[in-house]
Amino acid sequence: MKRILILMVALFAVQSALAGGPLDKKRVKTVSKSKAEQSAFDKAVELYAADQVDEAYALFLKEMKNADHKGYAATYIGSMMADADEMDAALNYLQQAEGNIPAKDSAFLAFFHGEMARAKAANPDASAEVLQHLQKAIDLQPNDAFYYELRGKFYQKLERYNEAVADCAKAATLAPDDMGAQISWGCALDANNQFSEALKVFDTVVGKWGNQADAYAYRASTLYNMAQYATATDDAIRALEIDGENRHALWLLPYLKAQDADMVLTKLKVKQAANPAKWDPIIADL
Repeated sequence: MKRILILMVALFAVQSALAGGPLDKKRVKTVSKSKAEQSAFDKAVELYAADQVDEAYALFLKEMKNADHKGYAATYIGSMMADADEMDAALNYLQQAEGNIPAKDSAFLAFFHGEMARAKAANPDASAEVLQHLQKAIDLQPNDAFYYELRGKFYQKLERYNEAVADCAKAATLAPDDMGAQISWGCALDANNQFSEALKVFDTVVGKWGNQADAYAYRASTLYNMAQYATATDDAIRALEIDGENRHALWLLPYLKAQDADMVLTKLKVKQAANPAKWDPIIADL
């Protein structure tokens, strides 16, 4: 059997098929002022949260000149640069932020260290520094699942799967209502060859988020690794019924077809007969 690992769609983007769930969350300081009372900095944060990056960048750039806001503004700009995959520029701004964020603002300092880890992760020789920043973020926010999940993802990139499982399990415990955290735990177990344990996690995810395509798509990968190809195909098809562009299910189908083409195509053609417009392109791409 050709074994596969679950595809990572993580913050630390990796081209190979690793494990993971969506990690494009952001830590944003929110404001509750009326628009008339908003400062330029408050407005910049609001624009950042709304992904209006050009407008936010222009305002944050001006706020870099304000000593009280420099560390915050530089961190936000660094985050936007990292989002654009401009890691050298991201590091430049993040280094300007370092030492300019009040120690009492532990939540934002944790965000800063998370962004430093993300920027440094682009350098394959900086693994120790990445882990140091993630540890600092966890120390600052020990009850925040987000940073354990990030570190678990990074441990998977390093193929340190036992540590990945431990961190992702911690994240899942801290955030029982976060589907992404639960999926990440299941993916870490899968990557560590703990297929039965991973399947239990994904069964729970499907039971709780049965209207979400990723719940089925990621369970399908573990079923594939357990050589349960027919059941895996059912899950992949179910994911595509919910979201015809689900990347993970579309990625998995060719692997399933390679194992049993007749079975996969038979199941797909049943769906095609009922809705050709939806299923014709999916079958054509196999």
